[in-house]
Amino acid sequence: MIPDTRHPWDRAQIIPRADAGRPTARYSPLVRQLGTRARQLDVRGLDVYLTLVMTAWATAEGLIAGNLTPAVFLCTLPLLVRRRWPIAVFLVGIAGIALGANNIGLAALLAVLTAAVSLGIYTRHRLVASFLIVLSAAGIAIEYTSGRNGSSALPIPNQVLPLALLGAAYLAGNEIASRQRQADQQRERAHQLEEERSEAVAAAAETERRHIARELHDVVAHSVSVMVVQAGAARKVMNDKPDAARESLLAVEASGHEAMAELRRLLGVLSEEDNEAPPLAPQPGMAGLDALIARVQEAGLPAELRVEGPPESLPPGVDVAAYRIVQEALTNALKYAGGARTEVVVRYTPDGLEVEVIDEGTMSAPADGIGRGLSGMRERVALFGGTVEAGKRAEGGYAVLARLPLDPP
Repeated sequence: MIPDTRHPWDRAQIIPRADAGRPTARYSPLVRQLGTRARQLDVRGLDVYLTLVMTAWATAEGLIAGNLTPAVFLCTLPLLVRRRWPIAVFLVGIAGIALGANNIGLAALLAVLTAAVSLGIYTRHRLVASFLIVLSAAGIAIEYTSGRNGSSALPIPNQVLPLALLGAAYLAGNEIASRQRQADQQRERAHQLEEERSEAVAAAAETERRHIARELHDVVAHSVSVMVVQAGAARKVMNDKPDAARESLLAVEASGHEAMAELRRLLGVLSEEDNEAPPLAPQPGMAGLDALIARVQEAGLPAELRVEGPPESLPPGVDVAAYRIVQEALTNALKYAGGARTEVVVRYTPDGLEVEVIDEGTMSAPADGIGRGLSGMRERVALFGGTVEAGKRAEGGYAVLARLPLDPP
């Protein structure tokens, strides 16, 4: 249910039509004007009730005592606009006390103290308000010392009593305003933290989405490329060399099973069902390069592996990233190098690990798939503070060179 956030004056001005066959409403022009004026003057329902109660109380006191004076209304009626004009309301109340003198009762006095509280809450001119409090208290104290109002029943000297009452009321208003500001700041801070949390969640979700997309691309692109090449080879030799076609189809089947296993693991992690844990398997690494090159060789790409430098233990993230970069580069060579000789060079250097994939193909321009694959490579190496370079070679062919530090930042 949506809460009704309209001003109380607006809610009060709906008048049902008795002659209508279905629920309708019309607005009284007078009430609508009053509602508009109330919004302009920042009049709330509490102000209306407070003003009516104080005015009725002061009127009853005056009638019972037989000394009702219009001055009491100067103390009570201005409370209606205490939020909009707090200084003016306080000054008018003080004027009412000065004019009413001995005819001012408890209700009018409480109304002026309420105006002092409102002065502390709503005014922005703290210095002016403090000066008015002191000046008004001094004026009332002079009235006390002149003997017009008698002695105070409280254990406070007459000269100090006005300042004590008005000052306490004003300070109470200041304290309320301070707590309101603190609450507003806390709400604003909570709102800011919520926005920051939402942005962080969105950034994390985007990062994870890109990570999953990158993994899916690496798995699917490589396996499907091998399957396409093997299926094409089987089609060409199906009639003349059925045994060779059979071997190619078996390779297609094996690549398909491998791709399905990888996809099941990835999709299992994304599953929302918590009844059973997703299947687990070790991440691929540089130790699996021989098997990777063997697969692309079976698919018809004459690839070779060369390792330079003594092999070192790699951090898990760097190990997976280097493997995926080689896999993506071999996939591109398989699709676009036209079966040309391809070399994979792995260099272990004091500064880190370098992987380079060079083919001697005659591709004229990179295809869309290479562009997406390179984006994935750059994202991988960026996670570890590395670099990747890719492009056509001057002597022909295409080269990919990635550098990964062994101590990622």
